[in-house]
Amino acid sequence: MPYAWSRALRVACCIASKDARIYFLKGPNLTFGILLPLVLYWAFAMDRSLDLPVVMPGLIAMAILFGAGAIQGVSLPLERRTGTLNALLAAPSTLAAIMLGKALAGMFFGMLLSLVYIAPILLLTSVSMKIPMFLVSSLFASFCFSCFGLFLAAPFQDVPQAMPPATVVRIAMVFLSGTFVSVETMSGMGRVVARMMPLTYAVDALRQAGSNAPSAWPYLMDLAILALLGAALLAIATTLLNRACD
Repeated sequence: MPYAWSRALRVACCIASKDARIYFLKGPNLTFGILLPLVLYWAFAMDRSLDLPVVMPGLIAMAILFGAGAIQGVSLPLERRTGTLNALLAAPSTLAAIMLGKALAGMFFGMLLSLVYIAPILLLTSVSMKIPMFLVSSLFASFCFSCFGLFLAAPFQDVPQAMPPATVVRIAMVFLSGTFVSVETMSGMGRVVARMMPLTYAVDALRQAGSNAPSAWPYLMDLAILALLGAALLAIATTLLNRACD
C-alpha cells in the first residue's frame, strides 16, 4: 500500500510537471491570468470609489480562479480528443493519479499568479499582509479552483465545447460572490448565493490574511471549505471521466 501511494504521487508529480511546461507556463496564459481580473475590476469599479486594501483580496482571488482552472478546459479535452489520456493510462498510471497531477499543475500556477499580484502591491504601497496566512490562503484557493476547472472540463471532449460554458460560469461567479463587496452588505438572497460560491471563501481567507486583527475561526473555516470543495470536485471530475473512458 505505501508503495502504491508513493507510485501514484510520483505519477501525479510527473503529470503536473508536464502540464506546467506544455500548457501553463506560456506568455499568453500569464497575460490572461493577470489582465482579466484587472479588466473585471475596472468594469465593476467604474464610477465607484474603492480602496486598494478592500479590492486586493478580490483581485488576487480572481487571478487564482482564472489562472488555476481555465487552462484545465484546454488540457483535459485536448488530451481526450488526441488520445494522449489513453496513452497515459497505458503507462501504466491510474486516472486518479493523472487527475491529481493536473490539479497540482493548476494549483502551482494559481500560486504563481497570486505572487505576481502581491509582490508589487507590497513593494509599492503601504498595504500590510501576513505572508504565511497569505501563502496558505493562496494554496488552498489554488487547489480548489484547479479542481473546479477539471470538474467543468470533464464532461467535454473538445476545447471549443469546454471553454465557453466554463468562462461564463467563472465570470458569473465573480459578480455573484463577495469579490469586491462584503457578503454582509448583500441582500438576503445575495448572501445565500454568495455563500454557495467557493470564490467567496477564497476572498474571505485573503481578507483575513490582510486584516490587522484576523479571526482564527472564520479563517480556518474558509480553508476547510476550500479543501473539502476541492477534494469533492476532484473526485466528481475523476468519476465523470472514468465513466466516459469505460
